[in-house]
Amino acid sequence: MNNSDLNANFTNHSGRNESAFSDYYYYYYADEPYSVKMPSQHVPVLAIVFPLIGLLTILANGIVIFVFCKQKLKTPTSVLLIELAIADSLVCIPIVVLHIYIYSLGNHQTYLLYGWCITHHVGYIMQQIFRSTANWLTAMLGLQRCIAVSWPFRAQRICTIKMSVISFFVFVIGSSAVYVNEAISIEIKPLTINESLPRGCIRNIPAWYMENIIDLRMSVMMYYIFNGFLTRFLPCIVLLLTTVSLIRSLCFRSNGMGKSIQESYSSKSKLRRTNILVLVILFVFLVAELQDAIAFCIYSYELAADRPRSVLPEGADDLWDIYGMVVTLVGYQCIFWIFFVMSSQFRAALKQVFCRCTCKNKLSRDDSVRVSFIRSSTRSGNSGAH
Repeated sequence: MNNSDLNANFTNHSGRNESAFSDYYYYYYADEPYSVKMPSQHVPVLAIVFPLIGLLTILANGIVIFVFCKQKLKTPTSVLLIELAIADSLVCIPIVVLHIYIYSLGNHQTYLLYGWCITHHVGYIMQQIFRSTANWLTAMLGLQRCIAVSWPFRAQRICTIKMSVISFFVFVIGSSAVYVNEAISIEIKPLTINESLPRGCIRNIPAWYMENIIDLRMSVMMYYIFNGFLTRFLPCIVLLLTTVSLIRSLCFRSNGMGKSIQESYSSKSKLRRTNILVLVILFVFLVAELQDAIAFCIYSYELAADRPRSVLPEGADDLWDIYGMVVTLVGYQCIFWIFFVMSSQFRAALKQVFCRCTCKNKLSRDDSVRVSFIRSSTRSGNSGAH
């Protein structure tokens, strides 16, 4: 599995296959022009499935954000869901743009232009930052619901809208801090291959970075393990624990214990519906991200044991990377479908917003017709007067 979820391997023209900084072999870079290569059997998935799922995810999450904001469904949980939808969409935007340009338009068969080298690197960092943010927001969502179920009175002080907003910015800033090393340790320079051709690029490690690192290989290994633990493995562990805890708490409540506390906090049926909705979301995200946490453990073992590709050969690695990301992208649009299927309140709000927009458009058309009719009548009257 390449850590890059853009699934782009940069292959130099000498024929060696080295992945971009995303892989832990990036320190073998050479100052040669790079192109994006991928086995031909994977290209249809990268060219069609990735952009399609990405666009559907952006659309679905856009509807969730619009409905929640338009209907003013402001609770700590709904704010976290809005933030999660924003983070998921920001993961998908660079995926859609880069996969359309590189694979859908056939540019994987040649070298990347200099401007697209920059775009690829920025898009990759953006994707990683907001994927980490989404992982922690999901873990935060599970933790919030556990507190709400187990300690409902304390939850009113702890689980607030303000805390949900602060959490979002903390996770974005923290994820950016984790990936700043990856952002600055690749230098992209323009390269003129031929005077009649557009400029390509070379990607290597800056000289100042090399001078300040004693053991580059050890540095890469430690950074990868530290990065993966904070952004991939730890959020999954927190999510797993909160999901199990929430299931146990719900079973405890359903047996009738703590009934008076629960009813004093909120109506029993409403609280139960909310908890079940959140539980399904947590479970879907857990399934989608667990494979990435397993990949991190495999990579960490290969790095620590100095046995690259000993567990996953390159072909299996590519398959896991591509189809694991497909599972993750499908999970990113789960908020819309779970609420659409399981929440009558969400469906009613969606219908209300749709009807309101339709009525406004109809009124606008009627007003336009009415104004046109008045103008034509006025012209006719003026003509008759003359």
